Amino acid sequence: MVSVGVTDGQGFIVPRYIPDEESNEDKYTYNWCHGASGTSLLFLALDHAGVMEIAGESPLRWHRRCLHSVRTSGLPARVSPGFWDNDGRCCGTAGVGDIFLDSWLRSGEKDDLNFALQLADTLVERVVRDGPYAYWRFVEHKAEEPLLPPGIGWMQGAAGIATFLFRASRLTIEGPAATAIPRMETWWALPS
Repeated sequence: MVSVGVTDGQGFIVPRYIPDEESNEDKYTYNWCHGASGTSLLFLALDHAGVMEIAGESPLRWHRRCLHSVRTSGLPARVSPGFWDNDGRCCGTAGVGDIFLDSWLRSGEKDDLNFALQLADTLVERVVRDGPYAYWRFVEHKAEEPLLPPGIGWMQGAAGIATFLFRASRLTIEGPAATAIPRMETWWALPS
């Protein structure tokens, strides 16, 4: 994977499709499911498994490189159709925010916490209010009706987003000593 990624500078990103396809989609993404945020979790899993080195660097260094790429990508701005149209855990803001909270708990890097809180603030700004209700709408820019109905699920809806917001709030109150609650999809990313 490292051999097909971009390793210049301090970052690391892998093309979305290998071999590279001609498409109107972004060549690189930064989310949990297809991008540098999710790739960073691979390196944490390898570190947890005891791998000492990958292509001359430690897994934790590759993890930091992925996070650098996310942080400098322009996210969470919606800079073009299809770029960051989702706020859920899988493909959007909440999932990336949780990865940065986990990283802050592991490393104590203040930049990780600051970025996670920026993402939390963005989610609060993007909420749609309808009387006593609040929800998030996602966009599928290739669909005839691009505005998708609100979801309630963990990966693509309010449950996952609200969980991230509650967690961000709790960690800002309790600080790095807060109890880390393992989640099925990222238990290895938490501090030991």
